[in-house]
Amino acid sequence: MGLVISEGNVMHTGDAGKYNITVGFNQDNIMVISKDMSKEEARKKGIRDAITFGPALIVNGEPVSVKGASSGLNPRTAIGQRADGAVLMLVIDGRQASSLGATYSDLISIMLEYKAINAINMDGGSSSLMYYHGDYLNSGVVLTGSRTMPTAFIVR
Repeated sequence: MGLVISEGNVMHTGDAGKYNITVGFNQDNIMVISKDMSKEEARKKGIRDAITFGPALIVNGEPVSVKGASSGLNPRTAIGQRADGAVLMLVIDGRQASSLGATYSDLISIMLEYKAINAINMDGGSSSLMYYHGDYLNSGVVLTGSRTMPTAFIVR
């Protein structure tokens, strides 16, 4: 859904629906968060890689106000960046005896604890997976195995 850019190439521009926040990295590896970003705006900002999702959690050092229970405790995935440029990737299991999950407010608290100045929620539920060197680092929530993901941030 929404804007997808990979290595400077616009891969998708379709309707983002309720997920209208784009998170991307420019050529200097700086995270940019923007509402309703067009491909033209992305080009002007030098965006190299981007996806659309949301909600934003922290923008320019300020936590975003989250209303309500944010669909309660669920598996969550978030990405953030500290002022020193370090990228933070967070996956929280949920819907399990060992982990009930997290709310958006929980994600904000964790990202602030790790000094994120920008952070955004990505997908949750069965999409909350972290894969590293051939192994899943979390257990996920799907009994039938992981699901196919149309977009991902990949660290090389």
